[in-house]
Amino acid sequence: MATDKISVIVVTCNSLPSLGGCLAGLAGAVAAIDHELLVVDNNSTEDPSPVVRRHFPEARVQVLGKNVGFAAACNRGARAAKGMFLLFLNPDVILDGGAVNSLLAALKSYHKPGAVAGRMRYPDGGFQPTCRRFPTVGNIVFSRGSVLSRLFGGNTLYTLPDYEETMPVPAVAATVMLIRRSLFMLLKGFDERFFMYMEDTDLSKRLSTLGYVNLFVPTAGAVHDWGRGSDAGRIRRSWLHHNSMWKYFLKHLPNGFSLLVLPLILTTNFLFTLAIAALQPRGRK
Repeated sequence: MATDKISVIVVTCNSLPSLGGCLAGLAGAVAAIDHELLVVDNNSTEDPSPVVRRHFPEARVQVLGKNVGFAAACNRGARAAKGMFLLFLNPDVILDGGAVNSLLAALKSYHKPGAVAGRMRYPDGGFQPTCRRFPTVGNIVFSRGSVLSRLFGGNTLYTLPDYEETMPVPAVAATVMLIRRSLFMLLKGFDERFFMYMEDTDLSKRLSTLGYVNLFVPTAGAVHDWGRGSDAGRIRRSWLHHNSMWKYFLKHLPNGFSLLVLPLILTTNFLFTLAIAALQPRGRK
């Protein structure tokens, strides 16, 4: 295994044309870094290989026979990786030129670093919060997707604000996330019970429990065009997020509330989310 080599893992599912922009940005970000690219395709209707080869002729593309979910596809890529570090990258993200170097420098500068994530922004340049506190009964009602948060504010109880310096945080997003491959494999990767969403929060939780420090790195910037990297509709994405939140509570906070009460809260919030979405144009979530 090459020293300091980074294995970039991109999971796709009908991610064109966003994938082309993602790989163009990635090419510049890793130009001076020892790297490899692994693209895991979750049974897209259109083969992404031509677009991948255009930007990375030596890339490896794994085309799966069915959509196994984000967590499982990431794990497939990780098992095939040869680098010392894994960089998980969403196909709807365009990295800034120095982003990967900033992530790597931050990881190397901390004692017991866990998962290291970059600073996301919307296409219009606005800050996009992706780091968060661990879910609790008290803060999920004011999470980003909560109806109460949309109506009354207060989502900072769950999501974290922007920071000027590298900052330890509870949980980071896998949108742009760097981690040592040996550590990722020690934890057996993402928990595949999470088809999509919460797999990164769960990983962050397990890292924190073992004493590792997860980091937010503001100098590792990127544009994240939220939701453009998959053909999953807004309704399905919302349902998957609510379902994964329930699975997270059942795993980490197994009690009567998680088993019986939380499903009612999540279902109600999902239905209200559908109603609100039907009245609003597509935009930020």
